[in-house]
Amino acid sequence: MAMMFPTLPRSLSLAGLARNGGEPWAGGPREAIRWAAACGYRWVQLDAASVRAREMDRSARRDLAATLRREGLMLSGLDLWLPPTHLVSGAEQGRALDALLGAAELASELAGLLPGSSVVVCTALHAETPGEVLRELRAGCERVGAVLADHAWPAREATPPVGVGIDPAAIIAAKGDVLGEVSKLASVPLAARLSDFAGSTRVLAGEGSLDIAAYEAVITTRGFRSAMVVDVRGLRDQATAAKALRG
Repeated sequence: MAMMFPTLPRSLSLAGLARNGGEPWAGGPREAIRWAAACGYRWVQLDAASVRAREMDRSARRDLAATLRREGLMLSGLDLWLPPTHLVSGAEQGRALDALLGAAELASELAGLLPGSSVVVCTALHAETPGEVLRELRAGCERVGAVLADHAWPAREATPPVGVGIDPAAIIAAKGDVLGEVSKLASVPLAARLSDFAGSTRVLAGEGSLDIAAYEAVITTRGFRSAMVVDVRGLRDQATAAKALRG
């Protein structure tokens, strides 16, 4: 008898949504949240570039949590896709570090308002991110009780609370085998995305080389039990893609 694996819940990432006018999420973060719920999702991944920690006071954070609660949504975490080089050196380094630490603090506060939510910030760190920056990220995440999932590939060794995030499209783009690479991880991934890559671009998951069922099986075997984040960055018809991948 074939071994059966539990189906992981799916969360829709609100990061990277195109805003050309007329999209159901074009009005801002709350409209995007309502759209995610209307698509049938019960988990959502907020875009920390749109919901900025430094611009949200305590009242605004409670209001955001109330919006999620009214729509019947749980929070799987926050996405913050900064240019990776911003953390390496130069004038942008301090701002990038502050943005990531702010996102961690916001994720922690929102999860406190929405029990059962995840306290994870997803990003991609540069391979040459200085050690002192990594130490500050670890200390800041520990301080607020959050974790940081690094989706850059090849994966760096996990040093909690900074660990590995899985973005199949990034692995495929780097000429890696998703199933083989995930199976070799030394630690449980902190986050796992549903994405794909073909040619020179991201494509709808399942239309590139990703075997979705096999991928879900292997990350489950590695101990991952959280919501898998549907990633529609770079896709041409994001609304249709989101509905097709809700599970």
